[in-house]
Amino acid sequence: MKKQIIAAAAALAISFSAAAYAAEFNDIKGHWAENTINRIADLGIVNGVSEHEFDPDGAVTRAEYLKMIMELTDIETVTPREGECLDGEGTWYAPYLQSALDKGLIPKEMIASYRADINVTTDESGNTMSSVVYRGAFNGELQVDREEMAVLTMHMYQYASDSAGMLNTQGSVSFTDTDSISVWAQPSVRLAVSVGFIEGMGDGSFQPMNTATRAQAATIIGRILDRQALMQQ
Repeated sequence: MKKQIIAAAAALAISFSAAAYAAEFNDIKGHWAENTINRIADLGIVNGVSEHEFDPDGAVTRAEYLKMIMELTDIETVTPREGECLDGEGTWYAPYLQSALDKGLIPKEMIASYRADINVTTDESGNTMSSVVYRGAFNGELQVDREEMAVLTMHMYQYASDSAGMLNTQGSVSFTDTDSISVWAQPSVRLAVSVGFIEGMGDGSFQPMNTATRAQAATIIGRILDRQALMQQ
């Protein structure tokens, strides 16, 4: 049974509510993503950089965005396994990273010096068990770019949503810089654009290597929840 994207009903209620938001950020007044930031912050999926500042045009790290999309699901974080050296077991995001690796949410292209070793063990009863030991570096403190954000988004959505099977996998995108989207990221970018989770820039480009902003990340989260809520009606 697939894991589920959660909080969709709450997102739907907030989408059409005139109630005041609990979060009060002084730096998003008039920002294009103001309403979305407020309601997603109220759900507890994103936080401000301080009590009254969200920094909407600031950068998002890989680890921060990974946590955001995993908070949408009921995927449980797990204790990092000893010997798997992806960014170190002591990082705050290690439990999210270990779980995401186990679920196949992170492509090998986002792991430097990637290697996956099969570890075979035998228990006291003589039963043989195998597990994958990941090697390399995720570099979670790096700023996530727009194509990476699309990939992480769609990997999570395809894993966690029962409606993912209805996505149009044959769609195409037409940006002025389509050829600059990495080959490994193109399928996810196509899907993310076709389903409406992510859009191009105002000049017709996608800017795949540009750093994603906190406002863009919050907008994707809001669109995922809204789509899921509509699918469940």
